[in-house]
Amino acid sequence: MPAASMARFARRAGQRLRTPAARPFRGTLRRTVMTTRQSDEEVLVGDPLKAKPEQRSPLVFVSAYTNIDILAHQPAGDNALFGFYVYKMNTTTGGLTLTSVDKGMENPAFSRYHPTKNILYTATESIHENGIVAAYDVDPESGVLTERAQQDAGGASTCYLTIDRDEENMLFVNYWDSTLGTFPLNDGTPVDNVKLIETKFDAADAVTKRHPAPKAGEQRKHSLNDPETAAERQTSAHAHSIVLDPQDGTVAFVPDLGQDCVHQYLFDAKTGHLEHRGKIPSDETKDGPHGPRYIEFHRELNVAYLINEMSCTVAVFKFDPSAIEKIEAGESFPSLTQIQSISTVPEGFPSMYNTCGRICVDPTGRFVLVSNRGHDSITVFRILNENDGRLTRVGWCHTRGRTPRHFAFDDSGRYLIAANQDSNSISVFDFNPSNGLLRHTGNDYVVPSPNFICVKTPAVEFEK
Repeated sequence: MPAASMARFARRAGQRLRTPAARPFRGTLRRTVMTTRQSDEEVLVGDPLKAKPEQRSPLVFVSAYTNIDILAHQPAGDNALFGFYVYKMNTTTGGLTLTSVDKGMENPAFSRYHPTKNILYTATESIHENGIVAAYDVDPESGVLTERAQQDAGGASTCYLTIDRDEENMLFVNYWDSTLGTFPLNDGTPVDNVKLIETKFDAADAVTKRHPAPKAGEQRKHSLNDPETAAERQTSAHAHSIVLDPQDGTVAFVPDLGQDCVHQYLFDAKTGHLEHRGKIPSDETKDGPHGPRYIEFHRELNVAYLINEMSCTVAVFKFDPSAIEKIEAGESFPSLTQIQSISTVPEGFPSMYNTCGRICVDPTGRFVLVSNRGHDSITVFRILNENDGRLTRVGWCHTRGRTPRHFAFDDSGRYLIAANQDSNSISVFDFNPSNGLLRHTGNDYVVPSPNFICVKTPAVEFEK
């Protein structure tokens, strides 16, 4: 990326995009200039709010790609000068104020906030070298990040992090070579004792074909969805996430984009060991390829929602809690039974021009939301509690940009922030928990190649 372009995005980061539909800002916004010594760029940042601890505003951590040439896919946005852009949210207007930036790691992506400590974990993406999981102390007032530790993930393109129920282990997956593992946490700090394994394969495919890392100038097509690319992406396994069961936290579910299945692993929290306990098809109601990406369990219903990235569907599964006991006893027993498959894009929209990104259940537990990269929208589904958690579609909302790789709610569930990777922007929406409708707040901000949103309100009891 040319130096002039970097300077332009560095100076504009955090500023609101002026669009015809944007509402004028009605509050008071103070800005100061912070000079970094990285290329002597100037970055506009907002004054940290001097609120009392109990009145703290949510912090919004935006991860951004700093080197798109080493990714498994090819974003159309620009290289970011900083890996993290940290904002404070105004909970009245949904407006964001940039409070800090962090050069930090190259290509920080998936992030996870510690459940009870002011620590942010992030994983780096590269197909040429092992991913790094970094832990940062978070200043609860300003959001300034201070690195406390790093841990080698033992595989390329680390793409998901999960903290176990006792907060003593970090579980992770590496997309490019489909490895997964764990390492212990000591008071939130990663400890160098990685337990690493490969995703399990059928006996006939025990020796797997790995994608060689593309050479400079070669196209990386893992963001496309044409038949040729889809077939290529499934010549080997690609573990994409790892989520623990909601009952005991002892069974890890690993969607495998390359094998169209969800693996089950028995997780031993004392040793960090993962042992394979069978697999479940990602969608038995439709022809593939499906490309399962993320799985989300409902907090109250015995149901799980799986987003299939390539077929652009949500597969709904009934979760059997009694199966967890059988798995813990040593059986390879399926704990998920599919009950529905529903498309994330309109009927007339070709799925080959779309891939799905994130899936989540909203904070009220009434809706499931999915991002569409290509259709450039958030699909909202209503959860039918009286019908085993099946879904009915509410509608779509355009994300005001291209390729919404990720989105996140604030803690209240009132606001949703979308990361538009290929248009160098993030956008804020109001969410109506009664009817599931999203409405653009008029708040858009320039962030080069944003790929992940993490929102957290620091609390008094989190502090040491």
